[in-house]
Amino acid sequence: MSGTSMTPERLTKRLSRIFNEVFPSLDVAEAPGATMDNVAGWDSMATIMLVSQCEEDFGVKIGYDRIAETKSFADLFKLIEGLTR
Repeated sequence: MSGTSMTPERLTKRLSRIFNEVFPSLDVAEAPGATMDNVAGWDSMATIMLVSQCEEDFGVKIGYDRIAETKSFADLFKLIEGLTR
Protein backbone atom coordinates (compact mmCIF):
# COMPACT_ATOMS: atom_id res chain seq x y z
CA MET A 1 0.00 0.00 0.00
CA SER A 2 1.37 3.39 -0.91
CA GLY A 3 0.31 5.69 1.91
CA THR A 4 -3.31 5.89 0.81
CA SER A 5 -6.17 4.64 2.92
CA MET A 6 -7.41 1.14 2.29
CA THR A 7 -10.77 0.69 0.59
CA PRO A 8 -13.53 -0.78 2.78
CA GLU A 9 -13.75 -3.76 0.42
CA ARG A 10 -10.04 -4.55 0.70
CA LEU A 11 -10.11 -4.11 4.47
CA THR A 12 -13.11 -6.45 4.71
CA LYS A 13 -11.36 -9.07 2.58
CA ARG A 14 -8.13 -8.98 4.59
CA LEU A 15 -9.90 -8.92 7.94
CA SER A 16 -12.18 -11.80 6.89
CA ARG A 17 -9.08 -13.86 6.07
CA ILE A 18 -7.66 -13.15 9.54
CA PHE A 19 -10.94 -14.18 11.17
CA ASN A 20 -10.86 -17.41 9.17
CA GLU A 21 -7.29 -18.09 10.35
CA VAL A 22 -8.24 -17.59 14.01
CA PHE A 23 -11.62 -19.34 13.65
CA PRO A 24 -11.17 -22.03 10.95
CA SER A 25 -14.78 -23.20 11.26
CA LEU A 26 -16.00 -19.69 10.38
CA ASP A 27 -16.61 -19.30 6.67
CA VAL A 28 -14.92 -16.23 5.18
CA ALA A 29 -18.31 -15.02 3.90
CA GLU A 30 -19.71 -15.16 7.46
CA ALA A 31 -16.84 -13.21 9.03
CA PRO A 32 -18.30 -9.69 8.60
CA GLY A 33 -21.24 -10.67 10.83
CA ALA A 34 -19.06 -12.27 13.50
CA THR A 35 -19.46 -11.29 17.14
CA MET A 36 -18.28 -12.78 20.43
CA ASP A 37 -21.85 -14.00 20.93
CA ASN A 38 -22.22 -15.90 17.66
CA VAL A 39 -18.76 -17.40 17.09
CA ALA A 40 -17.91 -20.55 19.02
CA GLY A 41 -14.60 -20.25 20.82
CA TRP A 42 -14.36 -16.46 20.71
CA ASP A 43 -13.00 -15.67 24.14
CA SER A 44 -10.38 -13.28 25.49
CA MET A 45 -7.51 -15.38 24.13
CA ALA A 46 -9.08 -15.43 20.66
CA THR A 47 -9.45 -11.64 20.85
CA ILE A 48 -5.75 -11.30 21.63
CA MET A 49 -4.93 -13.59 18.70
CA LEU A 50 -7.14 -11.51 16.38
CA VAL A 51 -5.59 -8.25 17.51
CA SER A 52 -2.05 -9.61 17.27
CA GLN A 53 -2.65 -10.91 13.74
CA CYS A 54 -4.22 -7.60 12.71
CA GLU A 55 -1.26 -5.66 14.08
CA GLU A 56 1.10 -7.84 12.07
CA ASP A 57 -0.96 -7.90 8.88
CA PHE A 58 -1.93 -4.22 8.79
CA GLY A 59 1.23 -2.79 10.38
CA VAL A 60 -0.67 -1.01 13.15
CA LYS A 61 -0.42 -0.91 16.93
CA ILE A 62 -3.64 -1.53 18.83
CA GLY A 63 -3.46 -0.46 22.46
CA TYR A 64 -4.47 -2.77 25.28
CA ASP A 65 -7.23 -0.34 26.23
CA ARG A 66 -8.86 -0.98 22.86
CA ILE A 67 -8.72 -4.76 23.04
CA ALA A 68 -11.58 -4.83 25.55
CA GLU A 69 -13.72 -2.88 23.07
CA THR A 70 -13.24 -5.54 20.37
CA LYS A 71 -16.36 -7.69 20.51
CA SER A 72 -17.20 -8.01 16.81
CA PHE A 73 -15.83 -7.93 13.28
CA ALA A 74 -17.39 -4.47 12.94
CA ASP A 75 -15.54 -3.21 16.04
CA LEU A 76 -12.21 -4.42 14.70
CA PHE A 77 -12.99 -3.10 11.22
CA LYS A 78 -13.66 0.43 12.58
CA LEU A 79 -10.56 0.32 14.73
CA ILE A 80 -8.26 -0.74 11.89
CA GLU A 81 -9.92 1.65 9.45
CA GLY A 82 -9.13 4.52 11.81
CA LEU A 83 -5.53 3.40 12.25
CA THR A 84 -4.81 2.95 8.53
CA ARG A 85 -6.04 6.33 7.31
